[in-house]
Amino acid sequence: MSQPAYLFEEFPAVPKQAWIAQIEKELKGKPIADLYWHLDLDEKIIVAPFYHPEDAAQAWPAILKVHPANRWEIGEYCEVQDVQKANRDIREGLEGGAQAPLFQFSRELSDTQMNQLLEGINLHMISIHFGQYFPGKDPHKLLFQFHRIAQKAGVKPQHITGSIDCDPILDWPEPPFDMLADMIRFAVDVMPQFKVLQINARRLHSGPENTAWELGYTIAKAAEYLAQMQQRGIPAALVNQHLQFSMTVSTSYFVEIAKFRALRLLWANVLEAFGVSESNVAMVEAHLAPESQDKDPNTNLIKAVTQVMSAAIGGSDIVYVLNANAALLQESTSFTRRMARNVQHILQMESHLDRVVDPAAGSYYIENLTELFAQQAWSIFQDIEAKGGYLTAG
Repeated sequence: MSQPAYLFEEFPAVPKQAWIAQIEKELKGKPIADLYWHLDLDEKIIVAPFYHPEDAAQAWPAILKVHPANRWEIGEYCEVQDVQKANRDIREGLEGGAQAPLFQFSRELSDTQMNQLLEGINLHMISIHFGQYFPGKDPHKLLFQFHRIAQKAGVKPQHITGSIDCDPILDWPEPPFDMLADMIRFAVDVMPQFKVLQINARRLHSGPENTAWELGYTIAKAAEYLAQMQQRGIPAALVNQHLQFSMTVSTSYFVEIAKFRALRLLWANVLEAFGVSESNVAMVEAHLAPESQDKDPNTNLIKAVTQVMSAAIGGSDIVYVLNANAALLQESTSFTRRMARNVQHILQMESHLDRVVDPAAGSYYIENLTELFAQQAWSIFQDIEAKGGYLTAG
């Protein structure tokens, strides 16, 4: 018996209307409209119970990201209270496969303390990220301190990858745009692979019903930065090279996949409006939503798998997994940090989610949801711009 040239070619195609007729038969008089999901509060985003090839009006190209294929970096949180303990913890994490440590500072460190924190860490092998979470923080000073210490350690600044969580609009009542401009100019000249502007959208996250609003305001804030830096003589293309988006991923699996995909489409459109036709790929990091966490650590581990899958399939470049005991307000342990890493290891090494460009491409359901989010978010963005931009309308 000869093998068919294509799988399933011996089976006749089933038109969409035939599927609908069968669904209506199974519903026994119940209207199929009852199965539609009104996702947003304004009922402008309506999700059908099933999708068919006939719904694909066009073949969408793959949505590309910074890393090749669908590779993402395995992030790990490191709270910096005791500097020496933080160094031991993160070195253990790096040995266990972490690739993008995020140092969370609760105070300013001296040069001596920063040296202790980074002792034994090969900055050429990882990307390194810093966040300051205390009053009076100074990301500008931290950037120059890190550069100075890295140079003394023999690290070539042009090879350093990573970021500083600097979002002036979020963190200051009077955003220090001039300070940000200085940081970007320094990064352009000295640390070309380092991100010094973070579009922190985590506080904009408020559930799946507000996803389009979250996206619209996220790109509006990012566009505000492009405009502010352009006024200070920095082209949008250079600003884009030194920014990254920081997003929240909740437990609404398909919604989150579509959200991350829509963000890339929206940002490419914004950059095109600023005259950037090349290098318009967004850099995106994902963090698990704290409100999604349960008091049961085992439940959190199960949730983390699907949340990381959403972020990864959606195209995140770095993913940070909360320790399973975070909701209990307990300090992380060697075990909880290892389990957080291993969630990502399994999805990469066993599920191979990092080996396919845009894994969601071709899914009629996700493609349609991506398009719906993008259209509605773009409308929200245009409304914000018409009111004078993010600083005025936000």
